[in-house]
Amino acid sequence: MRHTPEKIWTEILSDLSDAARGDVYLRQARPTNLTESKLTVTVPATLAKDQIESRFLTDINSAIKKQIGQDITFEIAVIEPAGIQPPPGNSATASKSSEIPELSADTSQSSAGGATLNPRYTFDRFVIGTNNRLSHAAAVAASENPGTVYNPLFFCGGVGLGKTHLLHAIGNRVHQIHPELKVLYVTSETFMNEYIDSIIVRTTSQDFRGKYRTADVLLIDDIQFLQRKDGTQEEFFHTFNELHQNSNQVVMTSDRPPKNLEAVEERLRSRFEWGMVAEISTPQFENRVAILRQKCQDHGFDAVPDTVLNTIADIVQTNIRELEGALLRLVTEAGLFNEELTDEFAYRVLGNHTGPVPTPGHKALTAEDIQKTVASYFGVKVSDLKSAKRTKQLVIPRQIGMYLCRTLTGLSFTEIATAFGRSDHTTVMHACDRITNGIQQDSELNRTVNLLLEDMK
Repeated sequence: MRHTPEKIWTEILSDLSDAARGDVYLRQARPTNLTESKLTVTVPATLAKDQIESRFLTDINSAIKKQIGQDITFEIAVIEPAGIQPPPGNSATASKSSEIPELSADTSQSSAGGATLNPRYTFDRFVIGTNNRLSHAAAVAASENPGTVYNPLFFCGGVGLGKTHLLHAIGNRVHQIHPELKVLYVTSETFMNEYIDSIIVRTTSQDFRGKYRTADVLLIDDIQFLQRKDGTQEEFFHTFNELHQNSNQVVMTSDRPPKNLEAVEERLRSRFEWGMVAEISTPQFENRVAILRQKCQDHGFDAVPDTVLNTIADIVQTNIRELEGALLRLVTEAGLFNEELTDEFAYRVLGNHTGPVPTPGHKALTAEDIQKTVASYFGVKVSDLKSAKRTKQLVIPRQIGMYLCRTLTGLSFTEIATAFGRSDHTTVMHACDRITNGIQQDSELNRTVNLLLEDMK
């Protein structure tokens, strides 16, 4: 291949937008290898990898095809430095310590009681709010008395809301209180791959089952990826049964409740609901600020003004990873360009953040605000949106209203259901799924939702 990694990466970057080329995460990427089938770049933290993949992957792949003339795999590898230094040139963000703890807790792991656990994920470091209070309480109870309460325990919620943190916190607490117990943390993908290996090499079959079926506490992350994996589901079914019958604790996470795992066998879904299903929703404003303060402490950013933290929390209303990413981006850019950390600087840097971006003085939207706007647009009453009526003239406006509440506010599915006079949060989940899918296929629905979004800016 005539290209070198450095040359092709430079050409790819030149094809991207100005905003992309100036992005703090993309600037951390270093090209390391180029073959006939793959381009590899490295970044210093998992957060940078996640941000590049979620925001620029499509554009990068298009640029690769343009420059090379064919589709090849683009791979981002994480190679962490010993520590992240505070950004230079800005005394307001300098750390008291000469070294800041590694940004990505996901990759700083240690062995504890036979389990691969992250020592940084503890209950003490978990910021509690109205969005996760029940989940936290259930996790503490399960860790102190494994196998006796909330068994199984099932956490569900969107990406970056703390489900994995709770899994590791349970494992760390069990190891602390009951060091004699065998704790095993795995992702569902790891479980599946090890199961496949046990099929290929039959001599490992007993080792595989012995590993999982003798765990005193099994922590399995992202159980939704077992969907449509019939053989793996069958194996997990028997593993679950044996653990549960022996009063061994099983804790799982998923991006949706058990009843919404449509490609998982009914017998498994019913078992997931035997204990407790705890939803973790988007953190509300006060909780987001508390999370940012915790992250400042973690990274040694001891002089970020509270007003700036409030601004970040106002702009970034999605999840904890996005909050941490926004904080790091602000501090890094302030250091690189010798800028003072102010509200105005925060709005300028984060103004292109995905999602609704408030302006200074902007008042957060409420469910009532959204209901009034939707009702006015469709010429119906707010009371009709909250009613049990299921006429065609009300169903779509009601579903759009629920979708907008989920998109534009920090309300949980349960809170939105209550706002619309519903007792079952799955009604809101169904509405959000229907509108999300609909706006991708129905141009008229897409136009309607965008007009409503414009009205509420």
